[in-house]
Amino acid sequence: MDKEQIHDEVSLSLRNEMESVWDINRRYWYPLNECKRSDLIAFNADYIEDDKSKHEFILTVLKEHGIEQIYEFLETGETYRIQISDLHPFYGYYGAIGGEGFWCSDKMDWIIYASHEGTITFGGEWLVSKLKSVWIDWRNHVDWDSKN
Repeated sequence: MDKEQIHDEVSLSLRNEMESVWDINRRYWYPLNECKRSDLIAFNADYIEDDKSKHEFILTVLKEHGIEQIYEFLETGETYRIQISDLHPFYGYYGAIGGEGFWCSDKMDWIIYASHEGTITFGGEWLVSKLKSVWIDWRNHVDWDSKN
């Protein structure tokens, strides 16, 4: 695993930018809190975590979009730059330092959020559209009041 920790001002600046772009104004995000963005969909986490092909598809879609490195923001306050192949957007995946997480690229035109309440949220019009076009049963697995 190739993981570079980002410290101090840079980490804070990146986190602030992500929160601004994605209307994240509390510790928890969509669907646990309201969000002004309309390009979001929240799934029951089991829908993705229990199907290895879905995780592989997420990685493939991001790679096809030219994404090689991403930012990982953990609820512990730590920020990392990781390779796309090291993306595991699941609650608690990283053991003791796990918990909730946000993942996005430096363009911040997409986002993934894994919550403590068993949801995985995807944001970004292109990413949400791609997931819906391939995961034909997606409507059966949206969580809470997912907008789409």
